[in-house]
Amino acid sequence: MAIVASPHVPPPGEPARPEPAVTAPVGPARATGWLGVLAVAVGVAWLGVVGATTLVGSGDLSSALATAQGRTVGPALVAVVAILFLAERLWPAVPRPVLARAHVVDAGYLALFAALVVPLLTVVETGFAVEVGRHARFLLVSRLTPVPRVIVVAVILVGIDAMNWAAHVANHRSASLWRLHALHHSQEDMSVLTTFRTHPLVHATYLGALLPALVLGASGTVPGVALIAYGCLVTLPHANLNWGFGPLGRVVVSPAYHRLHHARDDIDPRGTVNFGFVLVCWDQLARRALFPTAGTPIATGIAGRPVPVEQVAPGRGAVRVLGAQLGQPFRMGAAMDGPP
Repeated sequence: MAIVASPHVPPPGEPARPEPAVTAPVGPARATGWLGVLAVAVGVAWLGVVGATTLVGSGDLSSALATAQGRTVGPALVAVVAILFLAERLWPAVPRPVLARAHVVDAGYLALFAALVVPLLTVVETGFAVEVGRHARFLLVSRLTPVPRVIVVAVILVGIDAMNWAAHVANHRSASLWRLHALHHSQEDMSVLTTFRTHPLVHATYLGALLPALVLGASGTVPGVALIAYGCLVTLPHANLNWGFGPLGRVVVSPAYHRLHHARDDIDPRGTVNFGFVLVCWDQLARRALFPTAGTPIATGIAGRPVPVEQVAPGRGAVRVLGAQLGQPFRMGAAMDGPP
């Protein structure tokens, strides 16, 4: 049966349809979610101090930041984003103006990601690696001499994707983490730029993706080009395209597949589906894979709009919207304290 729903957003130029406000719950749930966000912030600060101290002490801070910038937001990623943005103009799942407010706000998140998140994440990841080396050396595997490096690299990349999947599921299961992750799901006009619509603190929840490389690091490091390619593949699923990839869509996450994960309303009795980053197999193993079929693209966003969105209040500038979205998880009465 085709999964069909009329788009939640109006045609270009038409005012947005208002949504009823979501009321935040009161009591322990609200306090727990708020305290959890503060705990994540404290953890990030601690790892950042450890990482920065380590990099400064070794004289590697500037080179580490430059390497991270090149791998994460370098020419390859910019080219992929530009190509996908052009493809969205030619074959959009839902037609949108080039300068739609959603695009402008998400472009702001891309700028924030490049200017702030990547440097912050670099020192935090370094701090995480240092702490693993100090307190969990039993996790690190000695060199596997008989195993070819190409196999080690492949295992690390698959492991990275598995850990990203597990962290993504956790972001939907934990009330505290959902406070941070809900921002990403608030986008009602998805595009390739929506990849970067994330709260800076939410990246800390994906630090576990470093473990495969740390555990198997003695047997070989992952080439930078492989990490760049993985990062580019992660941007593809958010594109405003109806591409399902045919039979390949049973292996690799496609835009049509991932759009179902961003559905505004429940589309499956199992709850949220399609958590995969690049590979579909993790969803299949967890029985949370739902493959797209022909029909009108599913409306995206969060029912009731618990996160401030740019589709309302046309007079509010993109910077003010972005600030309201980033600040909301720190409010004790945040509306997204409801079930993820």
